[in-house]
Amino acid sequence: MFDAVCITDPRFMGGTAAAIAADVRAFVGAGLSVALYPVRSRGFFLPEEKPNPIFEQLAQLDGVTWLEGERQVKAGVAFFHHPGPFRFTVANPITVSAVRSVIVTHQPLFDGNGTMAFNPFRVQANIAGQFATGPLWAPISGLCRAQYQSLSPFLNLTKENWSNTFNVDDWVPSRQKLIGPNLVVGRHGRPHPQKWPKTGNAVELSLPSDDKTTIRAMGVDTTYLDKLGVDYSSWDIVPFNGETPQEFLDSLDVFSFFHAPTWIESFGRTVAEAMLMGCRSLLDQNLRATFGPHAYYGRPDDVPAMLDRIRRDLSSERELAERAAEYIRTTYATNSIAGRFDRLIEDRGVRKREGQTWAPPLTTVRKLIGAMRRAKLQTSESIKH
Repeated sequence: MFDAVCITDPRFMGGTAAAIAADVRAFVGAGLSVALYPVRSRGFFLPEEKPNPIFEQLAQLDGVTWLEGERQVKAGVAFFHHPGPFRFTVANPITVSAVRSVIVTHQPLFDGNGTMAFNPFRVQANIAGQFATGPLWAPISGLCRAQYQSLSPFLNLTKENWSNTFNVDDWVPSRQKLIGPNLVVGRHGRPHPQKWPKTGNAVELSLPSDDKTTIRAMGVDTTYLDKLGVDYSSWDIVPFNGETPQEFLDSLDVFSFFHAPTWIESFGRTVAEAMLMGCRSLLDQNLRATFGPHAYYGRPDDVPAMLDRIRRDLSSERELAERAAEYIRTTYATNSIAGRFDRLIEDRGVRKREGQTWAPPLTTVRKLIGAMRRAKLQTSESIKH
């Protein structure tokens, strides 16, 4: 019997893996017993993708048990991390007996073009059929809640979001930022095309290298930038994980993050990390739901004007950067985990629409039908891996 069992495919990289790791470490810090169960999903990861070493590191922690080959697990809360691995049946299900089971929505329900990304009813049916448990949906942000709530009352959502958390003691800047007109602007993350603007011009506008602006980027697929015709000759490019996120972000004054129009960030973990390290953030409009007044929002072509605005009043910008850091420290610190876990045990969910939804009912139904049709077109060849 464990307090928590985290069930996911260990091939996740980036924000999802970091969020799971933060949860597990917070559980252990709160004295909870944790089990990790690695599923072998089909049709979500590419065959050549390898497990993230972070999961092996978590398995070495005192209070964490790595389950593999077992047929049953008992837990207070079962966390199914990310709906993606459960779009199709997994190769190694396990019977779950839990007081509460939740699907943590590390992925939005709708893409940036309005398409429903997957059929959530198929996901929960696969989990119920293979794991013998009926999960609630746990949104990780206000944006996710609005999207999944579009299917209310048919989806049962947790009353409280299961947001990303951070051990804020690990995110302490060592240098003062925004002290002069010469700014270091950058970004980091997985080198995936959807994480970048879709045109070379938009990429260059989002990271405008000039005599007052130094560009640093970590986790860049230069082949993709070459394809777009981006001139990155003046950039300081760091390989993915070539520096720790803390080291990299501490070198920046401004974090500029814009992505493909078809992509929506479910939370924006790298943005929160940048804020904790004292960077001002320039972001896509969709991230306003998570970070509110603590960033500038717009399009890539707005970035030069945003940087000019920052340069005009550096003192005020430093104060705003500190407010943003304090917002992350008070809202998303790992010390909130114990209380949230206890409340989750008692949470029976909510089906009614409360507040904003992403799409009206008829539109949502049409999008769901489209998602179901696309799923039917998936062949056995596409999910055999």
